Amino acid sequence: MKVAVIGDSWGFGLLETKPYPLWQRRFNALRHKALLVPDYGAMYITAFIKKNTLPGMELQVFNLVADIFHEKRLFEDLRPGDGDEASDCPLSSEEMALKAREYFTNSLKDYQPDVVLFPLSIYYVALHARKLLQDVKNILPECRLVTGGVYSTMHPQEILEEGAVDYVVRGEGEWTLLELLRALGKGERELSHIDGLSWRAGGKIHHNRDRVRENDIDRFPHIYTVSDEFKIHLRHRLLKELIPFDDYIPGAGFLTSRGCPEQCTFCLDPAIWKRKTRFHSPEYVREVVEYCWTNFPEGDRSFYFGDATFALNRRRLFRLLDLVESVPYSYNIQTRADSLTPSVLERLSKGNFSTIAIGAESFNDHVLREVVKKRTSREEILRAARSVKEHGMKPILTFIVGLPGEKKESIENTLEILKKEGIQDAVFFPLVVFRGTELYQFLLRNFTPEEREDLRLNPWSEEYCLVNEEFPTISSLVEYADQLNQRVKE
Repeated sequence: MKVAVIGDSWGFGLLETKPYPLWQRRFNALRHKALLVPDYGAMYITAFIKKNTLPGMELQVFNLVADIFHEKRLFEDLRPGDGDEASDCPLSSEEMALKAREYFTNSLKDYQPDVVLFPLSIYYVALHARKLLQDVKNILPECRLVTGGVYSTMHPQEILEEGAVDYVVRGEGEWTLLELLRALGKGERELSHIDGLSWRAGGKIHHNRDRVRENDIDRFPHIYTVSDEFKIHLRHRLLKELIPFDDYIPGAGFLTSRGCPEQCTFCLDPAIWKRKTRFHSPEYVREVVEYCWTNFPEGDRSFYFGDATFALNRRRLFRLLDLVESVPYSYNIQTRADSLTPSVLERLSKGNFSTIAIGAESFNDHVLREVVKKRTSREEILRAARSVKEHGMKPILTFIVGLPGEKKESIENTLEILKKEGIQDAVFFPLVVFRGTELYQFLLRNFTPEEREDLRLNPWSEEYCLVNEEFPTISSLVEYADQLNQRVKE
């Protein structure tokens, strides 16, 4: 049985759709990452299947961007220009999009896989990805097409109704996919015993019961065990050359846990993980960090732990810090404000940690409590930021503009507080609502279907901008967030 994994479907979608404003020059850094960062979920799945290779199974990954675009010059603008101008980098040309499409089509035709694994996690161009699923089926009408990831987990019914996909792996996919591949290899047709699977058979759609989460996530090989298959060395080198000081670069970043205990209304984590968190052991994390230090030496030696709540489990944290302190990265994390106790900050500062990001979202306590449902307050966030600075590290606060009930006056007050506190590293993001979140239900209650269509972030997106009296249009919301970020820098 030949199995193909489609990598870079998200980057490929950006090449074909070129959504505004991502291809403006001021978004060059963000676009570089979007094109070159792999689907980490696909890497986990591939690593697990590779470790548990079934008799007679062959596995190959097709990276729709990284396999064919290898040169830094392809990503860089040819001539100087204003930030609001469209990029004229070679990858912005229709010729490059056609080249990627040709590679996609010919690779599948040449390989002739029996099963195609297609990750669908990113909402930004999700409708293009759904169209690409149909394209796969048109190229290989006899293949069994499997999708999974965050988006697929949230919308299995409609994906299966479209008719291209045969199976949707919901939630954490390692065990579900392995059982599915075993069943397909044996020619089984009855699949109701596979937990976490949605599937079509006999003209009907079936949704099996949810799979119980794996508690010992150390059983899953780390993502960098499939570095060669996903061209991580190339991605790392290119991104370190293009955006040398950006965070979470492949080869210099890692999630040490799965899940989040919070219930933030704008976030998909509560729906996906049911507010449960499981952790990799400190020894597992040490293995990943050492691997990256040895194998990806380009650029500045910084490492980013992407967990939303890195410092949540204090006992584990201290053991982890003991094990990684001899690997001389400059470390960067994000975590909850209430986890930054004096003892935690003391250990982080001694362990070569340089920045700590805190998701503030708002300095309006009513909005935090009633709208975001964040278990924190403005003063708790500020106290944590002050303590981070006192321990010689840099706090980075992130905010959301356009939350229901928060007026410009409140946001301007936030800016004044940042200035007064001397916090120079803060980022404001326009509110984007994902289908499946609690705030999406607010969108459904307050906007008609026609109005919601006008609020899509781009024509291919399943993300929506939540406009209100303060920000009556998408452009007014986005422009105000841009102005705030500029004023913070000034």
